[in-house]
Amino acid sequence: MQSTNRLAVLITAAVILASGCTKELELTPQSTYNTEDFYQTASDFRQALFGAYGGLRSVHGFDYPMMMESLSDNVNTLQNTTNNPLARFGFTAGDDRIFGVWAAYWTVINRTNNILDQIDGGDFQNELVRTIMRGETRFIRGYCYFQLGWIFGGMPIIDRRMSAEETTTVPRATQAETFAFAVADLMAAAEVLPDHQGGDNLGRVTKFAAKAILARLYLYMQDYESAKPLLEEILAYDGLRPYDTFGDCFLNTRDNGSEHVFQIQYTSGMNSQGNPLVYSLVPENLRSELFPQGGRSTWIAVSNDLYNAYDTADVRRDFTIQKGYTGSNEVVDSLTLLYVKYAHGTVPPNKEDNDVNLSIVRITDVRLMYAEVLNELGYVADGEAFALLNTVRSRAGLGSLSSSDAPDQGTFREALFRERRLELAGEALRWYDIVRQGPEKATEIMGAFLARPEEGGGQITFEPHYLLLPIPASELRTNPILTQNPGY
Repeated sequence: MQSTNRLAVLITAAVILASGCTKELELTPQSTYNTEDFYQTASDFRQALFGAYGGLRSVHGFDYPMMMESLSDNVNTLQNTTNNPLARFGFTAGDDRIFGVWAAYWTVINRTNNILDQIDGGDFQNELVRTIMRGETRFIRGYCYFQLGWIFGGMPIIDRRMSAEETTTVPRATQAETFAFAVADLMAAAEVLPDHQGGDNLGRVTKFAAKAILARLYLYMQDYESAKPLLEEILAYDGLRPYDTFGDCFLNTRDNGSEHVFQIQYTSGMNSQGNPLVYSLVPENLRSELFPQGGRSTWIAVSNDLYNAYDTADVRRDFTIQKGYTGSNEVVDSLTLLYVKYAHGTVPPNKEDNDVNLSIVRITDVRLMYAEVLNELGYVADGEAFALLNTVRSRAGLGSLSSSDAPDQGTFREALFRERRLELAGEALRWYDIVRQGPEKATEIMGAFLARPEEGGGQITFEPHYLLLPIPASELRTNPILTQNPGY
């Protein structure tokens, strides 16, 4: 495979699942995709693009959300029934789940480079179709580089198909350089993508998806001035509005609606197209109406710290988290906390075949991002940032916050991150929110969490180098030009 990116060769071991995009699209088996593929027609490129979307579906269906939640203070460290080293910060560069996330994103990057290298020479009867497909591909590549950059730090910048030998000459860029590359891709995508994708293209990325991810990247970089106009444009679009009811955001019957800026698409009744995350979050021996066939052996227990952070009047708590469960042996566990956020829709005949989508960005998240931007650019007592935050609280059944509750920029910032945690619990964003607050604040948050008797019991010390995960050991062995992150 002379044209194969070395990073992507290793990825095949991660068993990336089939390609595909939306519930309406015909899905093509993964076996039709490899770096030797030669695309000629618009149909060829369409199928190849489905393969890139499908790579995102694979990692977001298990490895990525499980890893992100496990690292954060949303998961109980002491209980840790899954023997999950991520939750205990006992992971090494050889951890399979870390490699799985790394591998999955590099697989997708390889697929996007394969498309972008050929798309200008393809036979398209409609140039607009070519332009939009190119935009979608650059969005996906930019998103992957953003994800890799904030999780692992600086990445090798590989923007075309390369031979295995060539990739070993590409060193790691800095994190700033990696983000700059992602920014360029996301900006290029936003310029050409449509406001909405419907019909056979339902669920594919839009201009607003690109702008939302770009704004999220700017927030990580603390570039609030650049994020502001992007978020304003999204919020001004009539097609994106929060659902009236919080629970509707996670029902399969409300997928691809006005709440959702961008979702990973899942489909039931087809080979390996369902969403496995739903049952992966609960124990294998659980039996209930939501989980008549139980869960998975590798599940995660929610932290008491997260559960207790909710007001008892907050409707999000009991929709997101179930306290206690009855096992298949009729033994009642009254204490364990479980994520059930995605399980309230149609229960599939096969527990692995749920068709509820996973949102990467919701419009409610956009509102919270914009409130953050306004506060960071200049605190205004009872100003627009308060109004945005209070719309989120109102849907949750909570009263409004005023300047007497958050009298300055710092206290409003704390209130905002608290609201993000409660609203977005289980959506793989809490660790991102912790990391981007910087080493000092992140160490404060995680140190206090791990010191709690019911969570870490003081048995685990959080170290700032955990904020970047290790480069997988297998990558370092295969490509010696790569360097390991400090502390590993």
